[in-house]
Amino acid sequence: MAKTALVTGASGGIGGAIAKRLSEMGYSLILMYGTNDAGITALKETLSGNPNVEVISCDFKDGAKMNSVSRLLSEKHKDVEVIIHAAGISKREIFHEMSTEDFENLISVNIKPLYYISRALIPMMIEKGTGDIISISSIWGSRAASLEVAYAMTKGALEQFTRGLAAELSHMGVRVNAIAPGGIDTEILSNLSVSEKDEFLSDIPFKRLGRPEEIADLVEFLLTKGRYMTGQVITIDGGYTL
Repeated sequence: MAKTALVTGASGGIGGAIAKRLSEMGYSLILMYGTNDAGITALKETLSGNPNVEVISCDFKDGAKMNSVSRLLSEKHKDVEVIIHAAGISKREIFHEMSTEDFENLISVNIKPLYYISRALIPMMIEKGTGDIISISSIWGSRAASLEVAYAMTKGALEQFTRGLAAELSHMGVRVNAIAPGGIDTEILSNLSVSEKDEFLSDIPFKRLGRPEEIADLVEFLLTKGRYMTGQVITIDGGYTL
């Protein structure tokens, strides 16, 4: 059977770049997204040369919906070899002033897909004796982040998910890794003011933001060259955290 990759958050900058790269690598694609209809439409047009692209809209905040969609995925797709957890949102706010709604949204979008989708698709990976799960974390997943405490909580959880699941599945041929980007030129940085973005750039030794395609480069490496790697969280930040 043809190899298939599932990408959550496919309508975003990083998810979209990864989807394009996977298509170039010959994968059939299952693209999951939340509410960014314009983003997913543009991505579908870019991928028009790939006849094997399925798009699924799913409210990541709805646990029952996530459970239902994940179950249908496991029944319909027996050839998923790659799961890319790229769905993610950010919220800059003082922790004790954050609304319950904003906190719940961060937890739901950044963490729930890890559970529901992975749980549904891992059994077929184990049965085949091969598979890759790659999640998109952040440099704030393991470092102090003023004004991004709740966001950092979710990314810290994602990194522990990566290490723990890698240990659990390492004897079954399934690799689990994560990528922790620094500043990447995507919509998620729109919550920074112009002065905040300038200050951020001044602290990056490379003096530029990363490109989504550079995250896709790392995904390709993990899938092709990094076959002896599992349980790793790989930082890509232009030297920001040195």
